[in-house]
Amino acid sequence: MNRRDLFKGAAATAAIGLSAGGAAAQAAGQAWRVRFATHLGLTSLDTPLFKETVGSLDPVAHIRFAAEQGFAGVEDNFLKLRPAADQERIGRALADTGLAMGAFVGNIEGWNKPLWGSNAPEERDQLRRDLASTIEAAKWVNGQYATTITGLDPRVPRALQLAAMTENLKRLAPEAERAGVVLGIETLNDRGFPGMLVNHVTDAYAVVKAVGSPAVKLVFDIHHIQIQDGDVIHHLETMADEVGLVQVADNPGRAELGSGELNWANILRRLNAVGYRGLVELEHRMSRPGREGEEAALRDLRAINALI
Repeated sequence: MNRRDLFKGAAATAAIGLSAGGAAAQAAGQAWRVRFATHLGLTSLDTPLFKETVGSLDPVAHIRFAAEQGFAGVEDNFLKLRPAADQERIGRALADTGLAMGAFVGNIEGWNKPLWGSNAPEERDQLRRDLASTIEAAKWVNGQYATTITGLDPRVPRALQLAAMTENLKRLAPEAERAGVVLGIETLNDRGFPGMLVNHVTDAYAVVKAVGSPAVKLVFDIHHIQIQDGDVIHHLETMADEVGLVQVADNPGRAELGSGELNWANILRRLNAVGYRGLVELEHRMSRPGREGEEAALRDLRAINALI
């Protein structure tokens, strides 16, 4: 089966209009002003964003719920851990609803190992195998962005590992580009995720610039950037040319927008101003429990949206 054929009708579906729920949201004057995307599991397959509201762990049910809310897509960190049959079901559901596939972690089984910063032949072989399996998973879901993170080897200077990461990305970028896959370089803050190579968004941006490929872009994760570097709007404006994907969560707590210290209306307004039109992935937990907490988070998001 040619898995890309699953998506030939998706563009036509999108041209006809939104899902019923999305159309209803627009009719009520609630059209989203950025392309929000929900997630199918933040820390495991069992932690989708609207678990209590949907009442199921079935990813297809969550895709349909996202469409009903008028969202533009979904993220699935753990896509590559799902059986191929489930990946196919996700792909069909996305095609049926006209939603986009957001990020999935390309090296989900070795995300904290120091692979990308290594020059060792065995590690480079593993990176190539990871990319091959990422390309296969992307075909099922018409995916494009593979989040790329890597551990730090404490025995080797960080600068040398960043240089090796750049060379490894240069080596694999042509293969990714031919497949239509983008390796999204994401920073992780060292308070919550010690032992990772790329903590600072300036380092990530420098690597992306040095590679110079359309198949290597920056995942601008505002939660991590706020903790590690701050100055979110300045970093967004100066790095907008290489931002491929945006992920959002408030701080402290990595919870829903409006639960913490960030001025989301200003940030999202500026995101539009710099010309970003990709997905804005809601990569957060809920600060309040149960279905009531999820419903409150949606209300807060709509209130922020009204201010953009």
